[in-house]
Amino acid sequence: VRRELERYRETGEVRHREVPRAAASGEREWSLTPALNEVVIQGEQRGHGHGVDVEVRVDGSLFEATHADGVLVATPTGSTAYNLSEGGPLVQPGVGAFVVNGMCADEAMPPLLTPVDGEVTVRVDGPEHAVVSSDGSNRQRVKTPEVVTVEAADEPARVAGPDSDFFQALNKLK
Repeated sequence: VRRELERYRETGEVRHREVPRAAASGEREWSLTPALNEVVIQGEQRGHGHGVDVEVRVDGSLFEATHADGVLVATPTGSTAYNLSEGGPLVQPGVGAFVVNGMCADEAMPPLLTPVDGEVTVRVDGPEHAVVSSDGSNRQRVKTPEVVTVEAADEPARVAGPDSDFFQALNKLK
């Protein structure tokens, strides 16, 4: 940080990189603040007997239909967080992809990388309500059935500072 502040004082420039954000909206005309890490679609509670029925489509094509605690759609930045704890893959920051990952699905739902310029839709049904959240804090309670669309936000996030070595950062997670 000190080196970057010194660089700014000397040159007036701030090094930054752009990272994709995931935007979620519903057919009942609601939307959430775009997520830097992930969008989660789930039942109001997690665990045995509290799941939801989900139908996941990528660019209109059916990927999976199952009963699960929920589905998360993670950015490369978010792939090291909630997605990883749910058994999803790590995604290097420069890869233009989202991870679609089932959460405790009744049937195998392998994590899927989708192009960041594509569209993921999740039809959620089951109990009377479900919850859609952006980075765990911005939440929308929705009446089921509901179709949630997740796609790249119009504006990426701009992260200031020097490029970091992805693999060195991963070693800090151990």
